[in-house]
Amino acid sequence: MESADTGERVGGKGCWMARDAAIEAERAARGELRRAVEALGEAQVAAGMRRRSRAPRWVALAAAVAVVAAVVSTVLWVRGADAYTDADYQRAAVDRVTMLLSPDHRRPEQVRRIIDGATGEFRDQFAQSADAYSRFVASQGTVARGIVDGSGVARRSGDRAVVLVASTVAFAEGDDPDAVGDTVRRFRLQVLVEPADGELKLAAVQYLP
Repeated sequence: MESADTGERVGGKGCWMARDAAIEAERAARGELRRAVEALGEAQVAAGMRRRSRAPRWVALAAAVAVVAAVVSTVLWVRGADAYTDADYQRAAVDRVTMLLSPDHRRPEQVRRIIDGATGEFRDQFAQSADAYSRFVASQGTVARGIVDGSGVARRSGDRAVVLVASTVAFAEGDDPDAVGDTVRRFRLQVLVEPADGELKLAAVQYLP
């Protein structure tokens, strides 16, 4: 019995060893076959029978370019969103609103400056009524000076900002812009400021009660 058990154990161990040897031999054969195929391909390329395949390199290069492009675009988007500070938006709003609230029949070029400082829907609307605006200001002999009393960024979304502006419009007496009369109007505005053509412009203007 003891010899039989020992024999079975030895026999089993022998089977395992034989199986491991067969696996190793198969692996070696596969390696030899792969090297033979690669050698054949190199020989065909050397003999001019076919061109060397560059597909894997191009695929890797394309993938690398795609990754770099994605990173660059993300960085540019983040930088674009953070390119302007609240102070930049406030300053742009103050400048644009001051121009908008300072009609002067002696300076018809201001209409063009208002349009140049606008974008989007507001620009389209103002451009369509620019001639009527100019005629009205000229017919009334209007000379007014807009003064911004205060401003602040209400909220931001991406590269756009909503700015609240409190302003006063003082109408001059005669043609002297410094001779402010008794007619004074105060306005509260909510304006949308966004970048266009490399600068911040008015995209919308809303009068607040």
